[in-house]
Amino acid sequence: MPHTLRQKIADLVLKGELKPGDRLDEHSLAARFGVSRTPVREAIRQLGASGLIEIRPRRSAVVRSFDRAELSEAFEAMGEIEALCAARAAVRMNEAERLRLRALIATSEDISARTDRSAALEMDFEFHGLLHDGARNWMLKTVAEETRLKITPYSAALFTMESYNADLERPHRQHADIAEAVLAGDAERASTLMREHIAQVLISLQKFFDDTAARSDAPKVKGDNR
Repeated sequence: MPHTLRQKIADLVLKGELKPGDRLDEHSLAARFGVSRTPVREAIRQLGASGLIEIRPRRSAVVRSFDRAELSEAFEAMGEIEALCAARAAVRMNEAERLRLRALIATSEDISARTDRSAALEMDFEFHGLLHDGARNWMLKTVAEETRLKITPYSAALFTMESYNADLERPHRQHADIAEAVLAGDAERASTLMREHIAQVLISLQKFFDDTAARSDAPKVKGDNR
């Protein structure tokens, strides 16, 4: 139960329903998932160990938040890790994965045209996950997934805001270009494009914070009181 419940609670964060800085209420989570507070408390403890949740004194828990410098550093690391995954995937992906990558890009084009933000978020998870698998390096995959887990609440928050509709075409085009390089076996180009893609996400986030700082439903940056 705790493992399944942990994933359900994590999904609330990863899909943007719970945003950075939001408090996790044990009572409401227990009622939502039809369980007692004990397994909820254990699931939150496990998520705290993963870095997705921050456990604070007196046993309160919030979705982990970063200050702007920390977020920049996290995305810098993520860019290098994802770039290496893309480079390795370009030369190590098997044929089934290549077929799946082509299908993902085709589906992504339709999602972008429909401005389906929820589907776009799911597609983003699957695209990067496929490259993690295709890299054929268990340690690299582990580091990529753990690092992405910590920053996903911020990138996911973009997809939950209506103002992001106009920008859905950009990540689709970037994913398509990366996929083209991977499928061509061009490791250097795949790496460069992925690094640029992650850097652009950070730029979008920083602009997003500036534009939505006064909104109550916007993700919060630690120490940002504007």
